[in-house]
Amino acid sequence: MFVMLISVTQSVYAQDEARAQAVLLYNEAQELAGNNQFDDAIDAYRQTLELANQNQLDDIVELIEERLPRVYASRASNAYRTYQSSRTLASVNDALDYFKESQEVATEFNNPEIRQQAQMAIPQLYYVRSILNYRQDNLEAAMSDLDNAINLNPNYAAAYYQKGIVQKQMTPDDVDGFMRWYDMAIEVASRVNDNRTLQNAQEGAHDELIYRAVNLADERRFADAIELLQRVEDYDDASDEAQYRLAEIYNMRSNWSSAESSARRALQLHTGGVADKAKIYFELGTALKGQGNFTAACSAFENARYGNFTEPANHELQFELKCEGHAP
Repeated sequence: MFVMLISVTQSVYAQDEARAQAVLLYNEAQELAGNNQFDDAIDAYRQTLELANQNQLDDIVELIEERLPRVYASRASNAYRTYQSSRTLASVNDALDYFKESQEVATEFNNPEIRQQAQMAIPQLYYVRSILNYRQDNLEAAMSDLDNAINLNPNYAAAYYQKGIVQKQMTPDDVDGFMRWYDMAIEVASRVNDNRTLQNAQEGAHDELIYRAVNLADERRFADAIELLQRVEDYDDASDEAQYRLAEIYNMRSNWSSAESSARRALQLHTGGVADKAKIYFELGTALKGQGNFTAACSAFENARYGNFTEPANHELQFELKCEGHAP
């Protein structure tokens, strides 16, 4: 019994000594974390946890398992703030790595709150890194980051839209290739009520189709240009610019009736003042002149006499149509 008593006393003494050491380590970890020395704090917490497990200090184990995921999360958040001030690839890489570790530790210690925070942050950081890679012309890396973002969050509408922008840079002649991603962005944004991305994707598709159609028209590839302009309606069914460009091309092809219809539709949709409509009235006048409706053409050219269209409209009025009141 005497030997047993000595053994128990020694065991209790050893456990008390271990508890004192664990408390000392824990307090050190707390101080390090409070000073944002997160790596050192994590090492100290881990040492404390190992010591507490070895000596069955369950209360300290429970305390650290609750605290440790939060320290990982704080380190990740601090790294993101560093990125916000520096905007470098290195800083976003650090933030991404730390949030991944935060997610792993939250899973290890069953902390759903920290795990969810990390799950939300990681796709956004892939997206942020894709933007930085795109600006540095690292197109393959940018596309890979966007794929990762979408794999983690299939409802990430902005990532689909950015894929369209990157794809356009990678394969500028493949209109269907990058327009596919604009379409995906629109579909997802509509479903998740992301109105900002929805508007950006629709406007981006609208502007891109018109820009390419104008270039095709300059190359006299009129059929291809018309096909792109007709697609604009899928993204903006009230585009006066698309209708104006159609009128312009139809006039180039002497398709006067279609040019008149497009010009009149453009005038209906246009919300600017009379000076802004001058270019549309000029195309309308050209279409009416081509059909032999000179009286209506004179009226259209009269409305086109603003800004850069003043001289060409006056020429039509005075010398071509010789409209009443506009003799040379």
